[in-house]
Amino acid sequence: MSDPRALRPIPPGDAALALPALRELRPDSPATDRVEALQAHLHAVGPEGYRLTGAFEPGRAEAVAVAGWRVVTTLWEGRTLYVDDLSTLPGARGRGHAGALLTWLADEARHLGCVALHLDSGTGEARHAAHRLYHAHGLSISAHHFSRALGEPA
Repeated sequence: MSDPRALRPIPPGDAALALPALRELRPDSPATDRVEALQAHLHAVGPEGYRLTGAFEPGRAEAVAVAGWRVVTTLWEGRTLYVDDLSTLPGARGRGHAGALLTWLADEARHLGCVALHLDSGTGEARHAAHRLYHAHGLSISAHHFSRALGEPA
C-alpha cells in the first residue's frame, strides 16, 4: 500500500493552506496576509526565515498537518532548526502526519547543517499525546522555558 501523505513546502502566497491546521494549535493565529508577510519578510532577509511545511492528503487542498519552522543560530549551540508550530487537524490525527513532519524536519535540519532540532510545547493533560510523540521521535525535555508578557509594543 502506498503512503497517502504528501509533505511539501507551503510558500508565502499559499499560507492560507496552513491556517486551518495552525488554528487548531493557536486559535488566534494571524490572518493569512500576516503569515504571508512574515514569510516573505523573513525569506528576504536570509535563510533563517519562517517557513511552513504541510502534510497533504488526496482530495484536500488544505494541509491536514503543518509545521512552522525556522533556522536560528545561537551562541550556546550554533545552527539549530526551531519548530514554532506543529499541529494536525482533529480529523487527521493518529494517521502519522505529525510524525512524518518531525522525521522530515530532522532530515531537513541535517541537510541545512543544523546541529539540533528544538521545539517548545505547552504543559498540561491536553499536551500529553504531543509529548509522547516528541519523545518517540527522539526529542527530550532539556530546559524550562520562562516568559514574561510585556503588553503591546509602544
